[in-house]
Amino acid sequence: MYALTLLLILNLFIAGCQPLSFVSSNVTSGEEEQGYNEDLLTMVVPYDSGGGTDVFARFMTKPLSNHIENQPSIQVENVPGGGSITGTNAYVNSYDKDGTNLVTTSASTHIPYLLDQSSVQYSFDELTPLVGAPTGGVVYGSADLNIKDGFDLDQVKEKLFYAGMSPTGLDLTTLISFEVLEIDTKAVLGYEGRGPARVAFEQGESNIDFQTTTAYKQNIEPKVKDGKAVPLYSLGQIDENGEVVRDPQFPDLPTVKEVYKELHGVEPKGQAWETYKHFLNATYTLQKVIWVHESAPESAKEELKKAANTLVKDEKFNQEASVILEDYEIYSQAELENRIDNLEKNMNEDTINWVYEFLLNEHGVDGRKL
Repeated sequence: MYALTLLLILNLFIAGCQPLSFVSSNVTSGEEEQGYNEDLLTMVVPYDSGGGTDVFARFMTKPLSNHIENQPSIQVENVPGGGSITGTNAYVNSYDKDGTNLVTTSASTHIPYLLDQSSVQYSFDELTPLVGAPTGGVVYGSADLNIKDGFDLDQVKEKLFYAGMSPTGLDLTTLISFEVLEIDTKAVLGYEGRGPARVAFEQGESNIDFQTTTAYKQNIEPKVKDGKAVPLYSLGQIDENGEVVRDPQFPDLPTVKEVYKELHGVEPKGQAWETYKHFLNATYTLQKVIWVHESAPESAKEELKKAANTLVKDEKFNQEASVILEDYEIYSQAELENRIDNLEKNMNEDTINWVYEFLLNEHGVDGRKL
């Protein structure tokens, strides 16, 4: 008994002497002022390793760490499943909300949330955005269509076929653009990725397609030069005023808005157009976002916000990031937060109902049951 008593006293003494960063590793948000573990952070990626979001998250760990006090290690943890819903649900439900856990989301995380799908257990209200980056997309057609650009789409004589993955994923924005432009297109969905969809285009199984910025520049621009593909329009970007503007990576390509005006003589309006703008914002202008729990300690959130804002001004980072970020600039933390607030404010019942009807009537998918 004497020996056990001495051992207990010794253990209590040792625990009391541990540095705060060690003791606070299991601190919950309810004890937020007891400290912030700056030695090791976890970056949850709700996708398999090797994909675009995983590459983005892994690239961002070191630059972000460099601007956090004590420069902690940031360890990536892949939690795939459900098109990113599984891992994001796990993040908000199971990971400690002490500021030591981050999550990276993408378009296929944002769309199910905005559509209020029953499988989604996360909310933007439970998350504080830190770093965000856009991407772009270009819709192109086969040279066999015998048109020069998107302004000639009303002259297409043959049926248009589009190869895609899922109407509730990244394809949604492109599919809505067809609806806005009143392009009669048959969508064949179920392809495993944009790569296989591109192969379908190359083999003549489809004659209209889209690719995101890097894939388009690497794989499609050479075909344009060879006369095998024709760029029709870029999906565009949403500016700070909520308007569609030309993509900075494709300044010579018209937007959906410009093509519509050329085809119909007036600017687009109505629910389809408002829905297109909304999902363009959610899927491309806000394509990748790194978050921390909203209920994390204020001291932790402020440190992470400070690091994010400093990162934006880091010239060395911006030079190194040009390939990964496709030459787009990341948003400052304040700008990102403002854009996400506007995104949620603009999401209304009319938009949700329009998408559900569109999915059911045009693609046979009941979005309310997903």
